[in-house]
Amino acid sequence: MVLLGIAFWTGSDLLTKKILGFSYRTLDKLQADTLPQVELTLNFTVVDMKVEKEQKFTQVKIKTANSLLKRLEIEIPNSKFPEVAIAQKFGLYPQQQELMLNQQIQVKIPVTLKVIKAEIEKKQGLSFIEVRTANNTLRKLDFVLPVTEINMVEAMTAKLLNLSPEEVRKLIRYQVQNQSWLKPKIKKAAKTEII
Repeated sequence: MVLLGIAFWTGSDLLTKKILGFSYRTLDKLQADTLPQVELTLNFTVVDMKVEKEQKFTQVKIKTANSLLKRLEIEIPNSKFPEVAIAQKFGLYPQQQELMLNQQIQVKIPVTLKVIKAEIEKKQGLSFIEVRTANNTLRKLDFVLPVTEINMVEAMTAKLLNLSPEEVRKLIRYQVQNQSWLKPKIKKAAKTEII
């Protein structure tokens, strides 16, 4: 038993030295995935706005119309005049003190994208796209696209976000709804009688 242990120890020691003696190629440059940064041009009409004060910031949810963009969420530091801060974030201040309902907004915002979630509703013929950002202010954008084919969803998302299709594929995560072929089929057991 002792001889077997010594043989195993010696063999593993020699094997370890041999493996560690190999040279490995290292990359000349550090390769890291970076989040894509884009400048979004948003053109929408304000339909509804909800301002919720939290402990450290104020969260603003804006529902929109007349575009593929249906909702956006921003976070601003707490202040006595959140309406002015919102107008500042959209670059409307000092010409305008606050956003008004049914107001047409056209703004360019630099955005760092984190993830894109796509929920495809085949029965409705729509795709719901949620874009999460790493920005301090603009946190989330919700789009509704009138397509359900994955290549069309990716192409339209790329166009909306000023990205290449490859960048969209890296960021997008899918969830497909109302697909009967995705649901497991339950097989009915045949009745057998014992005589």
